[in-house]
Amino acid sequence: MKGTRRHRYIAFHVDQDDQNLTITNSQFIQELRQHAFEIFSKSVKDLRLWVIQFDGTSGILKCHYTEKEHVIKLLVSIKKIGTKPVTIPTCSTSGTIRGLAHKKQTNVQ
Repeated sequence: MKGTRRHRYIAFHVDQDDQNLTITNSQFIQELRQHAFEIFSKSVKDLRLWVIQFDGTSGILKCHYTEKEHVIKLLVSIKKIGTKPVTIPTCSTSGTIRGLAHKKQTNVQ
């Protein structure tokens, strides 16, 4: 499938002890950039990683299908954002955003 644009969308949630503190989009992206370089010696551009949505507590990342496992390892490896201790478990992975929404609905019911 040379030349195709295959992507994976990864839904995640940011768990933190102090729920009153908010994490901004720019803080989250900065932490992704720093950890990607520390762990894989790659930039987020090399991982083909994009933040599609982030509201401070949960979000969706888009990556190339070959980098899915690296991105999941990257999220799990983040233990703090700025000075705030966090854990970032992934919720689900899909080839489409619609698929993520469908998985979220079926998990709630």
